[in-house]
Amino acid sequence: RIKKKVMSENKNEFVVPFDVIELPSKGLLYQNCSGSIKIEYMTAEDENILTSPNLVQSGKVLDVLMERKIKEEGLNAKDLLLGDRNAIMVFLRSTAYGEMYPVKLTDPENGEEFETEIDLSTLKVKELGASPDENGTFSFDLPKTGKTVKFRLLTARDEEELVKSEERRKKLLKNQVSQLLTSRLALQIMDVDGNKDKSYIQQFVQYLPAFDSLELRKYMEEIEPGIDLRVDVESPSGASFRALVPITVRFFWPNIEL
Repeated sequence: RIKKKVMSENKNEFVVPFDVIELPSKGLLYQNCSGSIKIEYMTAEDENILTSPNLVQSGKVLDVLMERKIKEEGLNAKDLLLGDRNAIMVFLRSTAYGEMYPVKLTDPENGEEFETEIDLSTLKVKELGASPDENGTFSFDLPKTGKTVKFRLLTARDEEELVKSEERRKKLLKNQVSQLLTSRLALQIMDVDGNKDKSYIQQFVQYLPAFDSLELRKYMEEIEPGIDLRVDVESPSGASFRALVPITVRFFWPNIEL
């Protein structure tokens, strides 16, 4: 899935090599994207970014890294689908520091923390599971209400704004009950039986039967492209369980002090 292409070194100026990688989404939800994009290899200069205290504390370190490494004109890292973004992160980590990723996990049998390694080369690619319409949306018939909704897949920018909005809401209302689930659905749903009014959609989501909500979210997850970050792990006690590979700044340097 990676088409290697290394840029030549100029006699007077060194140009960082890159690879052309294929996005899990095939670029079908972006304008003017062939589905393959240029990703520059990580350098020692990028390590300065990963260890910059101000960037790490602000939570912007991975955004800055992505903006530096994506060499595709007109494509903003925050406008990438989360799955495409994760695929790029896995590529950068594997080519910079190797495919074996040391992590600390909790044994479900005794609650004790243990260390293990995850082979990133075994992570499977999930391609887009349905064809979008001309507006980049997908249709789903809700089994309980019988209504048809059209929805879009979220980008990294969408997720960032959702989290910030939730944090502001909690501070303002002093309410610790998370509204992320319904807020995410309201942002994703673009049309309910032809009704595109956002106020109506927000109310619709609030009173959506739990069964419909669950089935819709299952379908969204099923068709969303990306990297399957769930891995099977065996703990020292012999327990087998599924773990989620975290993609944070520690994904690049597991022992980094934050």
